[in-house]
Amino acid sequence: MCAIIGLANAAKAAERTMAGLHAMQHRAIDYAGIVTTDGQQFYEHRGKGLARQIFLKKVDGGKEIVLDRLHGRYAIGHLRYPTVADRPDRLNIQPIEGLYNGTKFYLAHNGNLTNRQELTEQLPGLRLATDMDSELIVRLLERNATGNIVRDLGKICARTLQGSYSLVLLFPDRLIAVRDPSGCRPLSIARNGNLIAVASETCAFETLGLHHVRDVKPGTIFEVHGNPVQTNGFCFAEETPARCLFELVYFSHPTSRVFDVPASTFRQQLGELFEVKRPVLNADLVVGVPDSGTAFAVGWGRSGRSGRFIPVVVRNHYVGRTFIAANQALRDAEVAQKFQFDLDALRGKRVVLLDDSIVRLTTLPEVVARIKAAGAVEVHGRIAFPPVRHPCLYGINTPSYEELAAANCSNEEIRKRAGLDSLEYFKLEWFQELTGDGGSFCTACVTGKYWHEKKAA
Repeated sequence: MCAIIGLANAAKAAERTMAGLHAMQHRAIDYAGIVTTDGQQFYEHRGKGLARQIFLKKVDGGKEIVLDRLHGRYAIGHLRYPTVADRPDRLNIQPIEGLYNGTKFYLAHNGNLTNRQELTEQLPGLRLATDMDSELIVRLLERNATGNIVRDLGKICARTLQGSYSLVLLFPDRLIAVRDPSGCRPLSIARNGNLIAVASETCAFETLGLHHVRDVKPGTIFEVHGNPVQTNGFCFAEETPARCLFELVYFSHPTSRVFDVPASTFRQQLGELFEVKRPVLNADLVVGVPDSGTAFAVGWGRSGRSGRFIPVVVRNHYVGRTFIAANQALRDAEVAQKFQFDLDALRGKRVVLLDDSIVRLTTLPEVVARIKAAGAVEVHGRIAFPPVRHPCLYGINTPSYEELAAANCSNEEIRKRAGLDSLEYFKLEWFQELTGDGGSFCTACVTGKYWHEKKAA
């Protein structure tokens, strides 16, 4: 999973872009890049690590910081969470540079193309500079340039690209945003007067004092240029919804509106419904695995029938999300340092433990073991997402069946491995009660039904 952001007609565009990336840092922690333009020249910087570490780094003998060198009122930024193994001889950091009809431009991408091999075959003799599928979009634009960038981009998206993609492109005189027909990955628009922004999540806008306007519509190109600002929309394909359900349940920030739904409200409502469907009567405490599990636990505890919510597990915020750590060794090491427990509150209690999902079964056994070590007499697991049994092909790094606990173990085996007294998952059909349109979501990681294969057929 990645994060993208673009700003047009913004004073201190680089600083605002970095602030937006920092607000979305939960999406990716490996790499970050920003490119700006003053209408004549481009200015760029990329690096490995967190956005603030990269762009607030002092340079020129400590007289200035990196951001001071990124001039202009237009900018795009990217946070990268690798879905392919990195090689030391490749610069796999976005935005990616291209040359369209003699004009330099840059592109940043959130998502994953599913027809990479076919696209590569359409570019014979081309030596790619990176391992990223995103570069293929850049090279296709270069090869098919006619001088009308919106039309060329629309043709490539409609006829050539398959899979998930939310894009931002930066030209000397304009910002362009694109969302694929499925709308799999979120992309929203905000503005404040003459300043317009697009970003993967609306939490970035609140940080910048911008007002969320709407989502970029699936299957459309959104173009911003000029001062005073002008915007144009171009539809290149009919919407065929397959929005990522995992974004709404887990991945997106709780303060964001995801697919035009407030994430925190949705998660609390899910917790309420879950308690109705699978109660644990006479439980004492409801505990959420922070941070994402907290909203589910708050909703679960509202009725009081199955315990009351108390925040007895506290997240150490100096440890990042273990789900997006680069490898299993790092995930294991970070889980042990990630949580602190209120031992007195847990002693002698029957606990309901709410978590967002079970993917690799890294976090849950550690949390359960420590709750029981604190003296809890029972721990009942309630998981807010159905068993993840299939790899995601659309931008989340679960590339193999071997990594997925539910693909290799029965529910009972997972319960035992986690040390739980009972285990229940939120069922896929229950989402219909929450959203009213359960059929518009991508659930391939649960069902194995990949929507791009249906479209190709």
